[in-house]
Amino acid sequence: MARYTQHYVIAIGQEKLKPAIVNSLEACNLAVIYVSDDYFMAREVGGKISFTKLVTVEVLVNQTEMPEDKIKLTCVTKNEELPLKLDNHCSQMAEVVGNAFKQNESWNLLEAISG
Repeated sequence: MARYTQHYVIAIGQEKLKPAIVNSLEACNLAVIYVSDDYFMAREVGGKISFTKLVTVEVLVNQTEMPEDKIKLTCVTKNEELPLKLDNHCSQMAEVVGNAFKQNESWNLLEAISG
């Protein structure tokens, strides 16, 4: 299973957080299938690639470790594909999602770490 994790620290008002995350995911042609206060899940729509390569993106929101005006996001991009090559479909989608999060104008990006 391919799995890529990215961490972000952002500054945004609480009322703008959900729409901003949903917009970032949808900008990557992902269908948002679950939203809660601290968890988002989106899936790649099938039809263009094989089922095992379809990507799922999970975004976890953590506000407990941060000061009141900052929010930590952990974004996990994964699929069932074995990452036999460095440049596989999952890594490509992780980069697309990462760019969408980095370029989101709804928040102020304070820190971005890929790992």
